[in-house]
Amino acid sequence: MSALEIESLVIERGDFTLGPVSLGVALGSATVLLGPSGAGKTTLLRAVAGFLSTSGGTVRLAGESIGSLPPERRGFGFVPGNLGLFADRRVRQNVRYPIGLRGGRDVEGRTAHWLDRFGLTALADRYPRELSSGERQRVAMARALASDPKALLWDEPLAALDVESRDELLRLLADLLETERIPLLLVTHDPATAFALASRLVVLEEGSVRFDGPPEALVRAPLDRFVARFLGYANLFDAEELSRAPPSDLVRALTLASGPAGVAVPNDALRFTSRPGAGANARVQAVRWSSAGWTVALRHGPLILHRTAPGEVPNVRVGDEVALSVETPALKPLVASSTEEPR
Repeated sequence: MSALEIESLVIERGDFTLGPVSLGVALGSATVLLGPSGAGKTTLLRAVAGFLSTSGGTVRLAGESIGSLPPERRGFGFVPGNLGLFADRRVRQNVRYPIGLRGGRDVEGRTAHWLDRFGLTALADRYPRELSSGERQRVAMARALASDPKALLWDEPLAALDVESRDELLRLLADLLETERIPLLLVTHDPATAFALASRLVVLEEGSVRFDGPPEALVRAPLDRFVARFLGYANLFDAEELSRAPPSDLVRALTLASGPAGVAVPNDALRFTSRPGAGANARVQAVRWSSAGWTVALRHGPLILHRTAPGEVPNVRVGDEVALSVETPALKPLVASSTEEPR
């Protein structure tokens, strides 16, 4: 039994319907809701927290049905996308707030514990506006855990953070899962965040579950076109596109590896050399720089394939002829839909 269980949950908001969604979050694990803007991730999180009404389904926490309880009695630590810190209260007061609501002894001692746990002691007398984005995220984390929750709900924890702050918060979240053993249900639109933390991935599109399973399943199992595109696969080809390409070893390899909806070519499976004739001939269409590195766009008949790699500028120019090949074991078949039951 999972610590947090969501069964056949349905949320209706105007013309938008989410669900039914069923998932679980075990102690010390993270289930990540992944998908583009408008998919329903935050809607689901807020409904589980009790801020939105549901049309059907059940939410259980530690075996207890909590769907009829108000948010403050559900036992969650909830961190919204805007963090929800009290702007007119210092860091110490923000962290102390949920401890004071619970009452009991040693409020100051427990406050000091969580300030120290997240490296906030030196910042305790500052206001949220005086903190960096990463520091505010740590205050939100400390305050959520100070309420002694049975589960943690977090919306977009790494949004608007620089690389160093993102890495620090990922380490804190991973450590939190290991040491506190608290179940975490997390929303993100960023696949890198999802893969860094998730024990289970639930990919949503327009209110429907498009994938549900462990992260490694996205490596070994066929993908559908939506999930593949969302996860960053730039090279996706269906049977019609491949049928219009000139005969070559490349096209034969892609065709043989195809599933019912086509084939995905991982970035690192694509190879090209400036010696035409060693593979399928292709022409360089573009060479451009992005934060991921240099991308070379290569045309082979009607097919345009992209190869991105960090490092120096590729030794090719627009208009050059190159030889193009793929590592066939890395090719991924595409299916019409992709759902894997959790183990």
